[in-house]
Amino acid sequence: MLKSASNNVLSEKRGAIKKEYRGGALASGLNRRAFLRSSIALSLLSGLAACDLSFGEQDDVVITSNNADNDYFTHEQQQILDAVQMQLFPDDGDGPSARDLNAIAYLEWAMTDPENIDDDDPSFIAKGIGWLDDLSTQTHGEHFIKLTQAQQDKILKQVASSGAGENWLSILMYYLTEALMLDPIYGGNPNGIGWQWLQHQAGFPAPITGKTYRDFT
Repeated sequence: MLKSASNNVLSEKRGAIKKEYRGGALASGLNRRAFLRSSIALSLLSGLAACDLSFGEQDDVVITSNNADNDYFTHEQQQILDAVQMQLFPDDGDGPSARDLNAIAYLEWAMTDPENIDDDDPSFIAKGIGWLDDLSTQTHGEHFIKLTQAQQDKILKQVASSGAGENWLSILMYYLTEALMLDPIYGGNPNGIGWQWLQHQAGFPAPITGKTYRDFT
């Protein structure tokens, strides 16, 4: 169950957990909460081909991150990441969406973590954005953010069919899951919205500024 499993996930070495996102299959017939409860989202990706991820047309989005002057990703890259995140965690009426979770702001913060830098995650994610947009232009004649939801879904299914593409989407799902479950002090999960959806009781005491895990590593 997620209430106990999430504590284990967040207490284990994050790099080891991250590796689990490199493969595995999404069980069919599960909603997102059941999926997270049973597997902690080990892999969304192999289910992309069987799932309809379209939920209407995408509006123009204004993205505000916590520290825009020092963001790793450009505004254009953030727009593409937002579109991908909203396919992986859409506003479908079943819990918070990626935007509700402040997933872009959390991802930007996570990219400053020395461990994630050592894993080459910032560079890998940035390269994947370029690959995705190039594929979109080649196959549809438009940048990814200009495509309809159905077209974006088709592109992501194509991306998920390759090893590198699956790894790229997996690592994005990993950080989405962190934005869902970590304490709001780290930029995601505002007001504990993810915990409320998952019916998770957060640990106590909560981390405070100057006494987060970053301050002790």
